[in-house]
Amino acid sequence: MKKAVIVGLVSAALAGCGGSDSSDSNGTGTFSLAFSDAPVDGLSKVCVAFDQISVHHVNGGESSWGTTSFAADQSSPECVPEDLTIPSDSNGNPDFMVINLMAYQGNHSQQVLSDELMESGKYTQMRLSVLEKGTYSDGTPYSHVEETDTENKEGIRVPSGELKLDGFDVVADATQAYTLEFDLRKSMVQNANGYQLKPRGVRLVNNENVAAIDGTVSSVACNDYTTNNINDAFVYVYPASTDDHGDLGSEFEPYTSVAVAVDPLTQNGSFNVGYVPFGTYDLALVCNGSEDHPEIGDDQLEIADPIQQDLILSTTGLTVSF
Repeated sequence: MKKAVIVGLVSAALAGCGGSDSSDSNGTGTFSLAFSDAPVDGLSKVCVAFDQISVHHVNGGESSWGTTSFAADQSSPECVPEDLTIPSDSNGNPDFMVINLMAYQGNHSQQVLSDELMESGKYTQMRLSVLEKGTYSDGTPYSHVEETDTENKEGIRVPSGELKLDGFDVVADATQAYTLEFDLRKSMVQNANGYQLKPRGVRLVNNENVAAIDGTVSSVACNDYTTNNINDAFVYVYPASTDDHGDLGSEFEPYTSVAVAVDPLTQNGSFNVGYVPFGTYDLALVCNGSEDHPEIGDDQLEIADPIQQDLILSTTGLTVSF
């Protein structure tokens, strides 16, 4: 069921005032939202359950969508325990939508909102309400990770129960599609309190202004380094303007990073990074990527020579070989 978003009486009163500034209300546009993921080490599933998405208009209005607006029938079945279902209200609407982010990597994404009518103008913040409490009848948390080695399921904690995300613009009489990109190597942190999902590394990107970076990695690209193979290799993507090429958590950390997928027969690798904004980037092959802690910048990366610098990402995408 579609639901128009009305952004409060103050905003509505300003809607007919005219002007070209995108921060002013001036009609309505349509808005779509999908989720995608840059994967994290050591986890086979990252199931994020959410029940509300809220937005804040620069004119002061607050609006939100609930599960009746989500593509809730597209919840990830692997996130729901066998023989159980997502709880529902008295009208049969699911209480939440749950997405396994690990299933939507690179250029893949899962649609959450489609063609929602919104007041035009600038939105200063989006908030995603994540269910960090609540379990199915078998004890599985609604929001949880599954560890690759042990297959243990552990709950996900979120500060204040919601992710506060970037702002965005809605243009009158136009359709705009955005993707919420979860860079889990930055945003998913394991510590003494368990697994925490933080807003750091979660980016809202306009689909019209992004493209993919992909490429190949030679089987011998890491032979001169401690690992001596590419099974622990990652590709790090840095803004070309950076003064250094640091590790996660450092002053000069990468914009994003992705593990190299290794062909078991040829031992050659490949990689794909989706939803990267147009611009100029440096790409580095890191041979010991799994040792990089997301919140401890210790600059212990083994970066293979040479770093590929000043590469331009445009509408046609970018293909790189190491």
